Amino acid sequence: MPTVLQSDGFQVRILLPPREHGPPHVHVSRAGRSRDPVAAGRTGVGIRTVYRMRAADVIAAVRLIEAHVPLLMRAWRTYHG
Repeated sequence: MPTVLQSDGFQVRILLPPREHGPPHVHVSRAGRSRDPVAAGRTGVGIRTVYRMRAADVIAAVRLIEAHVPLLMRAWRTYHG
């Protein structure tokens, strides 16, 4: 699972095939234990599931993803075609 972005203690990762699936999305963690799959596609950014992440961190994660959608979509295409 490559890390495609790191900022403010967040790590943004993309799982690799064949384990991963569409639609394009990333997995965001902070402090090495919290995970939050976040969709980053043409329809905008949305939260799918949150595991052990504080509300303030979820908001910060969404803002981070929103600021880097083009980069993350390029990374997704690099790994998933």
